[in-house]
Amino acid sequence: MKKFNIDQVEDANITLDTVLGLAQTINDLLEDNVSLFTEYPSTHKGVKWQADNLVTKLLALAKATITATTNAQNQIETVAEDFYKGGNK
Repeated sequence: MKKFNIDQVEDANITLDTVLGLAQTINDLLEDNVSLFTEYPSTHKGVKWQADNLVTKLLALAKATITATTNAQNQIETVAEDFYKGGNK
């Protein structure tokens, strides 16, 4: 059997680390700004802007998380296929 490509496993690990970092950032944003959700809607323009800005950031992080997770799944699938086929790219 040929040696399997450890670089693919490392790439998957890096992507999973990215997903973890994104998830932690989302968690921190929510914990630090929970009052924006409980007090919104407010008549204060600054609070409304903060809430809207936070939603925009959370949506961007969610999209990045989905993309990174999909990349990780594809990388792991490639590694598994290569391993079972005995290939080494």
